[in-house]
Amino acid sequence: MKIECRSFGFKNGADAQSEFVFDVRCLPNPFYIDSLKYKTGLDKPVRDYILADESAQEYLKKVIDILLFVIPIKEKYGVEKLTVSFGCTGGHHRSVTFAVEVSEFLKQNGYDAYSFHRDINIED
Repeated sequence: MKIECRSFGFKNGADAQSEFVFDVRCLPNPFYIDSLKYKTGLDKPVRDYILADESAQEYLKKVIDILLFVIPIKEKYGVEKLTVSFGCTGGHHRSVTFAVEVSEFLKQNGYDAYSFHRDINIED
Protein backbone atom coordinates (compact mmCIF):
# COMPACT_ATOMS: atom_id res chain seq x y z
CA MET A 1 0.00 0.00 0.00
CA LYS A 2 1.18 3.50 -0.81
CA ILE A 3 0.64 6.05 1.94
CA GLU A 4 0.52 9.70 0.92
CA CYS A 5 0.95 12.23 3.71
CA ARG A 6 -0.34 15.56 2.43
CA SER A 7 -0.04 19.08 3.79
CA PHE A 8 -2.42 21.89 2.96
CA GLY A 9 -3.59 25.29 4.16
CA PHE A 10 -7.21 25.73 5.20
CA LYS A 11 -7.12 29.28 3.79
CA ASN A 12 -6.82 27.66 0.34
CA GLY A 13 -9.62 25.18 0.99
CA ALA A 14 -9.77 21.88 2.82
CA ASP A 15 -8.19 18.79 1.28
CA ALA A 16 -11.02 16.59 0.05
CA GLN A 17 -8.77 13.79 -1.26
CA SER A 18 -8.03 12.13 2.08
CA GLU A 19 -9.31 9.31 4.20
CA PHE A 20 -7.97 11.17 7.25
CA VAL A 21 -7.67 14.93 7.79
CA PHE A 22 -5.91 16.23 10.90
CA ASP A 23 -6.15 19.89 11.85
CA VAL A 24 -2.84 21.07 13.35
CA ARG A 25 -3.83 24.73 13.75
CA CYS A 26 -3.94 24.17 17.54
CA LEU A 27 -0.12 23.98 17.60
CA PRO A 28 2.39 26.86 17.88
CA ASN A 29 2.59 28.80 14.62
CA PRO A 30 6.10 29.61 13.29
CA PHE A 31 4.57 32.27 11.05
CA TYR A 32 4.77 34.65 14.02
CA ILE A 33 8.51 34.07 14.55
CA ASP A 34 10.45 36.44 12.27
CA SER A 35 13.31 34.01 11.62
CA LEU A 36 10.87 31.21 10.65
CA LYS A 37 8.09 33.12 8.89
CA TYR A 38 9.42 32.64 5.36
CA LYS A 39 10.68 29.10 5.87
CA THR A 40 8.56 25.94 5.61
CA GLY A 41 8.17 22.71 7.49
CA LEU A 42 10.80 21.30 5.14
CA ASP A 43 13.34 23.40 7.04
CA LYS A 44 14.75 21.86 10.21
CA PRO A 45 14.45 25.04 12.34
CA VAL A 46 10.70 25.12 11.66
CA ARG A 47 10.26 21.44 12.50
CA ASP A 48 12.39 21.85 15.63
CA TYR A 49 10.30 24.83 16.77
CA ILE A 50 7.01 22.99 16.29
CA LEU A 51 8.13 19.69 17.76
CA ALA A 52 9.67 21.36 20.81
CA ASP A 53 6.09 21.86 22.00
CA GLU A 54 4.83 19.00 24.19
CA SER A 55 1.35 19.13 22.70
CA ALA A 56 2.82 18.76 19.20
CA GLN A 57 4.80 15.71 20.31
CA GLU A 58 1.68 14.17 21.85
CA TYR A 59 -0.44 14.99 18.78
CA LEU A 60 2.17 13.37 16.51
CA LYS A 61 2.25 10.25 18.69
CA LYS A 62 -1.54 9.95 18.63
CA VAL A 63 -1.70 10.35 14.85
CA ILE A 64 0.94 7.66 14.42
CA ASP A 65 -0.93 5.37 16.84
CA ILE A 66 -4.13 5.77 14.81
CA LEU A 67 -2.33 5.06 11.54
CA LEU A 68 -0.52 2.00 12.92
CA PHE A 69 -3.92 0.68 13.95
CA VAL A 70 -5.67 1.47 10.65
CA ILE A 71 -3.00 0.57 8.08
CA PRO A 72 -3.09 -3.22 8.69
CA ILE A 73 -6.89 -3.16 8.50
CA LYS A 74 -6.81 -1.29 5.18
CA GLU A 75 -4.14 -3.68 3.86
CA LYS A 76 -6.23 -6.69 4.93
CA TYR A 77 -9.04 -5.47 2.71
CA GLY A 78 -6.79 -4.76 -0.27
CA VAL A 79 -6.66 -0.98 -0.11
CA GLU A 80 -3.83 0.11 -2.41
CA LYS A 81 -3.50 3.75 -1.31
CA LEU A 82 -4.13 5.62 1.90
CA THR A 83 -4.12 9.40 1.97
CA VAL A 84 -3.60 11.25 5.24
CA SER A 85 -3.74 15.05 5.27
CA PHE A 86 -2.59 17.66 7.74
CA GLY A 87 -4.00 21.17 7.57
CA CYS A 88 -2.82 24.41 9.10
CA THR A 89 -3.63 28.01 8.25
CA GLY A 90 -1.42 28.56 5.22
CA GLY A 91 -0.04 25.09 4.52
CA HIS A 92 3.61 26.06 4.92
CA HIS A 93 4.71 25.27 8.47
CA ARG A 94 2.78 23.00 10.85
CA SER A 95 1.02 20.86 8.25
CA VAL A 96 4.24 20.37 6.29
CA THR A 97 6.08 19.41 9.47
CA PHE A 98 3.48 16.77 10.30
CA ALA A 99 3.33 15.37 6.76
CA VAL A 100 7.12 15.04 6.70
CA GLU A 101 7.40 13.58 10.20
CA VAL A 102 4.65 11.01 9.67
CA SER A 103 5.88 9.93 6.23
CA GLU A 104 9.46 9.60 7.55
CA PHE A 105 8.27 7.55 10.52
CA LEU A 106 6.27 5.25 8.26
CA LYS A 107 9.19 4.86 5.81
CA GLN A 108 11.54 3.99 8.67
CA ASN A 109 9.06 1.32 9.72
CA GLY A 110 8.87 -0.38 6.33
CA TYR A 111 5.88 1.36 4.76
CA ASP A 112 5.80 2.84 1.26
CA ALA A 113 5.11 6.40 2.39
CA TYR A 114 5.83 9.81 0.94
CA SER A 115 4.78 13.39 1.48
CA PHE A 116 3.15 15.88 -0.86
CA HIS A 117 2.77 19.54 -0.03
CA ARG A 118 -0.17 21.00 -1.90
CA ASP A 119 0.38 24.62 -1.02
CA ILE A 120 4.14 24.77 -1.44
CA ASN A 121 4.11 22.49 -4.50
CA ILE A 122 6.99 20.29 -3.40
CA GLU A 123 6.96 16.50 -3.39
CA ASP A 124 9.56 14.23 -1.79
